[in-house]
Amino acid sequence: MMKVVVVILLILNIFACNPIQQASQKTNMPQIPFSCLASQSNCEVITDLGVFSVQFSGQADMGKIKTELPFQIQLTFDTRDKNVQLKNVSSYLEGKTMFMGKIPVFFQISNKGSNSIIAQTLLASCSDEVMAWRLWFTVEIEQADMRTKQDFFIDFDSKRL
Repeated sequence: MMKVVVVILLILNIFACNPIQQASQKTNMPQIPFSCLASQSNCEVITDLGVFSVQFSGQADMGKIKTELPFQIQLTFDTRDKNVQLKNVSSYLEGKTMFMGKIPVFFQISNKGSNSIIAQTLLASCSDEVMAWRLWFTVEIEQADMRTKQDFFIDFDSKRL
């Protein structure tokens, strides 16, 4: 009798697991229109390597991101040289008006050769009605077998729910 119970539990356990591919497909983010925020310091950051465009999507209210609600950030790299590619991005958020720690932002380069990437994150609520945030980027660009790093940031505001 004990063997039958063990076999049944083992079979139930096997069927209860989702394959890894199905689980990863559930995390794909839907396509939502992106735009610059009215409170954003720069929509485009011009560097020697090219132009970086930072746009937001999600719960915006009067040009500000709402706290405690998920939103997306799109980083697009535009360059005249088609041999230059975006290879890696490290990013984090920190409060500008009040330091609340560093919030990591994880961008994933989904398509090889694509210079547009998306991350999903959210902001903690603060005691202030409106809070300024700084979004830091460290991007790695590959150009003719040589990698170059570029640091920059943008500021934007959030509104408490």
